[in-house]
Amino acid sequence: MRMRTSLLVLVQLSGLVLINGAAAAQSNNGYANDTMADGSADPTQTRGTVLDMPAGENTVQGAATPRPSTPPRGMTKARVRQQYGEPQSKSQPVGNPPITRWDYPGYRLYFEYDHVLHAVVPEHFEPVAHGDELQSAN
Repeated sequence: MRMRTSLLVLVQLSGLVLINGAAAAQSNNGYANDTMADGSADPTQTRGTVLDMPAGENTVQGAATPRPSTPPRGMTKARVRQQYGEPQSKSQPVGNPPITRWDYPGYRLYFEYDHVLHAVVPEHFEPVAHGDELQSAN
């Protein structure tokens, strides 16, 4: 019985919407009828601001130095040693799966088991996605 009542209310509401929509289309102010009675278009004023930015001023703060070349995700530790040399320091594995950090001049590599998981360049921050959703730990 409850579903039948909900369906009846929905049908009644949609009927009201259709009736109101038809009335708006027939009036001069409705969206469906955008011309005046004499056939001319309804005059509309639009205002805005144009911001001219000179070339070269759209760089991100702190990105004056180029980002160092880092190994791609998934590269093995042996391949990293072969192409990038020995790290300045290595951390012991932490957690499960084991995460290891290797420090190179200008960046840090994080490994999961034997593969590069992420490369972090401290001076080149990635843009924060969904910053409005971040919450404080306090």
